[in-house]
Amino acid sequence: MAGSYWVMGADGREYGPVTLPDLTRWIAEHRLVATSQVRSETSGWTEARLVPEIAALFAGGATSPPGAAGSAAIGAAARAAALPAEFRVWLFIGQAWDLVKVHWLPLAAMVFIWIALGCVPYLGACVQFIIGGAILVGIWRAVLGMIDGRAPEVGMMFGGFDRFGDAFLAYLVRSILVALGFILLIVPGIILSLMWAFTFPVLAETRLGFWQAMHRSAVLTEGYRWRLFLLALACWLVLMLGLVALCVGIFVALPVCMTAFALAYRWLVARKGMSPDGGAMAGASSTPTAPGAPGTPGVPAT
Repeated sequence: MAGSYWVMGADGREYGPVTLPDLTRWIAEHRLVATSQVRSETSGWTEARLVPEIAALFAGGATSPPGAAGSAAIGAAARAAALPAEFRVWLFIGQAWDLVKVHWLPLAAMVFIWIALGCVPYLGACVQFIIGGAILVGIWRAVLGMIDGRAPEVGMMFGGFDRFGDAFLAYLVRSILVALGFILLIVPGIILSLMWAFTFPVLAETRLGFWQAMHRSAVLTEGYRWRLFLLALACWLVLMLGLVALCVGIFVALPVCMTAFALAYRWLVARKGMSPDGGAMAGASSTPTAPGAPGTPGVPAT
């Protein structure tokens, strides 16, 4: 098949061969992201954003023709944030600030709307509880997309309702268990918060169920929770600075903190040798063309 590609799935298996139109559809469905591992007939495994013709699909929001110009694609790939060689707290914060200051207005608007929803008299807490998970998925998609080189838009925060059921369950279960952890001498609550810190980024980028996403977050954070705790402390300082700035600075400080954790998420995905949807980057023994488990890229039934 001319112009064939293979993608590493969440189960560690190769999926393909597929064509650029197939990849366009997977990008639109959030099954393929800029850091997903792909290969072609003539090249080995690499990140999707580093393959010019695939990078063009991300640059065009997965709607531009597959034959988009190579030079524009390379430029789009170059706009993706480069990950540091080491897990360094203030480096993540600095990178986050560099990203957010370019797109601060839509990000601040998302945070404002998110907070305002919870402040509606009588109904706010209920609304936040019901749709909060889905909105978090949408915001995480916007932030992760920004890291991958795509400009965030306010409307993206409402783009997570395709994961409404799993997002709601994750929001509910995570909140209850973390709250119980804090009741039990605080430390267990902190550990659980760090362990499940990336539940919503995983939901945003995969089709995994809520419990699978929580498990994936636990696997990603294992061995790095102390460093994530230090990152959380640094973010707390950033939030305090935001409050000092006449309180309105919180609408910029929160996106900076979220972006810092998104960079840490991307770093851990790469460090642990996983594709963003949880699969190992190592090759697999077979090359099916349809998904064998939820969250894996595959050709939808026709």
